[in-house]
Amino acid sequence: MDHETTEQVPEDGPLVGLVGAPNVGKSVIFNALGNETVDVSNYPGTTVETTLADADGFALTDTPGVYGISSFNEEERVTRDILFDLDAVVNVVDATHLDRDLFLTLQLLDMGIPTVVALNMMDEARADGIEVDPETLEAQLGVPVVPTVATEGTGIEDVESRIPEATAPDETAIDAWFEELPADLPATRLEKTLLVEGDEATAERVLGRENEVVADGGTTALVPNDLRDTIYSHRRSRIGDIVDESLYERPGEKSLGDRFDDLLLNPLTGTPIAIAIMGLIYFLIGDLVAQRLVDVIEVELFGEYYVPFVTTVVGDIVPGTGLWEPVQFVLINDNLGLLTVTVQYILGVLLPLVVSFYLALAVLEDSGILPRLAVLTDRGMSRIGLNGRAIIPMIVGVGCVTMAVISTRMMGTKRQRTIATALLGLSIPCSAQLGVILGLLAGLGMGWWLAYLGVILLVFGLAGKVLDSVLPGTGQGLLTELPRLRRPSTNSVLSKTWTRTKMFLREAGPLFAATAIAVSALDYTGSLATIERWLEPLVGIVGLPASFGQVLILGLIRRDFAAAGMTDMALSAPQVFVGLVVVTLFVPCILSMMMIVKERDLKSGVLMWIGSWVVAFTVGGLLALVLL
Repeated sequence: MDHETTEQVPEDGPLVGLVGAPNVGKSVIFNALGNETVDVSNYPGTTVETTLADADGFALTDTPGVYGISSFNEEERVTRDILFDLDAVVNVVDATHLDRDLFLTLQLLDMGIPTVVALNMMDEARADGIEVDPETLEAQLGVPVVPTVATEGTGIEDVESRIPEATAPDETAIDAWFEELPADLPATRLEKTLLVEGDEATAERVLGRENEVVADGGTTALVPNDLRDTIYSHRRSRIGDIVDESLYERPGEKSLGDRFDDLLLNPLTGTPIAIAIMGLIYFLIGDLVAQRLVDVIEVELFGEYYVPFVTTVVGDIVPGTGLWEPVQFVLINDNLGLLTVTVQYILGVLLPLVVSFYLALAVLEDSGILPRLAVLTDRGMSRIGLNGRAIIPMIVGVGCVTMAVISTRMMGTKRQRTIATALLGLSIPCSAQLGVILGLLAGLGMGWWLAYLGVILLVFGLAGKVLDSVLPGTGQGLLTELPRLRRPSTNSVLSKTWTRTKMFLREAGPLFAATAIAVSALDYTGSLATIERWLEPLVGIVGLPASFGQVLILGLIRRDFAAAGMTDMALSAPQVFVGLVVVTLFVPCILSMMMIVKERDLKSGVLMWIGSWVVAFTVGGLLALVLL
């Protein structure tokens, strides 16, 4: 197994996994059962995050939201692999979607995994006129079933107390199909279930362990002729019988939330509501936090107190002459000092943005609004190879591109994450840069502002079209479950925000520190000045004075520095317009670039970096030919 989350698991306790469909309340139950988060990391070789926590007497790990165990997508593959490590499972089931969620339950039981069912959202089921009898369901399944309302904490202690009772039937209907496998096959019940359902990765796993079972035809010799459809059909038939025995519905009136849901999903009424929601997100993250709060923390708190204090202390301790001179320069230089500007940026700029973004994301997730926003924006995003989920990274990118690159993890495929990341780095100005740009354009008039917006949107659309056509593969349509709209749980929102923020700081801190040291070394050796001279021919292409090269160097460090650098230049209105388009399309700041490399890979990062240079100076050159 490649699963690495057992690094800090208590050696004397079992490992219990939370398994269930998306939006069934796994995160709330995970936070309630876990005493302390031990590790949050991407599952090896994927962008799927898993979380490990220490609970009372056992270790607890989450799994991605899935509707079944197989290899149809990355989430299913990760969940499948985690199952091999688990001693027991808490299967979280949505009581309002029992016919859907019991498929995964029965699959877990077919695999012989000791299971406790947490029958969650019982309050919403009752509100919908659905009555589920937990005792009947327990008798039907043969495993403990605990009714819960996770957002209120109801039933959580009962789930924990019944984990030792986790069990699975000795035999299920799937045993009849095990006869299709070789009699002497050295495979567990879990592996046999996956084999008869046609999971090639499991066949390779078994073959890799016991070469003597290799038969003519290679890997597929272990996999019977396509039984998956037959097994799945039989399982769904079993679900129908179980639901008939344990559930009945009574008529009820539509709630206020249901009526709002109807408005939100109707394109005529939902589009203005979605625009208002996205506008609110931008106002909170891009205005209140990215500009006003960050201005107070970065400029007043860090700029006026922290940076001068650290500069003085370091200056007293580390001499600015001789062999110590470069050390002092790396620690406290004005461009990207390790102890001054870098700390100021991480804690004064990124941390408030990270916290506000994760708060907003958690609220959108827990309320059920996020998948509805994705549905409403899906048609437009599909034209450039994305789907509706991309709307959130694009909104966040206007606050901070670095943060937005991280948020592309919610995209379904590597291809979509690559397109979204490239568009973020190319054509989405961060709020700090946008604030300076708006200030410069305000002095030119509304016509220049509309022209700027039109050019950037045109580049965004064309770049998306090009990427969609040249990248291998095809766009993946939006397949998402629409959970019931609900009031977010305060504890769940805060817990998610805290856990994700810690993960970000753990990942970003060392990365930004290394970047600061590298940039400071270039600055100290005069390499940045050399680069500025190299840029002079490119600056001539866009019809701007040679001093614009210094603006671009500042943009490499931080995007808003580039726009701010133009405020002191004597430029005509057309030159200001061309310059602002170039600095917007120019490469992301060095810290965003490092995050792009980390989230994608070095090759993709380099190609995006080079592509930004090409696009920025091509578009700028064309505008210069027309306007200058």
